[in-house]
Amino acid sequence: MTSRLRTVHRTLLNPLARTLVLLTDHVARRCDVPNPVAAVRGVLVHVADQNLSGADVYMEITDLLTRLGYTWPAGWCDTCSTALSEEQAQSSGQCTTHEPDDGPR
Repeated sequence: MTSRLRTVHRTLLNPLARTLVLLTDHVARRCDVPNPVAAVRGVLVHVADQNLSGADVYMEITDLLTRLGYTWPAGWCDTCSTALSEEQAQSSGQCTTHEPDDGPR
């Protein structure tokens, strides 16, 4: 009995899941939101490429995600792991809350 239920669930849910992924990909291509489906595909392609070194993979993935519209901070606070601006990352590596009073390091 349970195997029949599993088969029915698979028969109904697999096409539904595929349709949802297809629709998400289709909609994300036509809007300003970064497309997570394209990002996963691109990352998997670069990770699977045997001809790239670790640094090359990092650079290729970073470039791909930037072109897709993903952004990330310049760094993280050494104390509380808060996102830093370019200026904070270059000067002290600390957020406004944890920045030393004696100026940059």
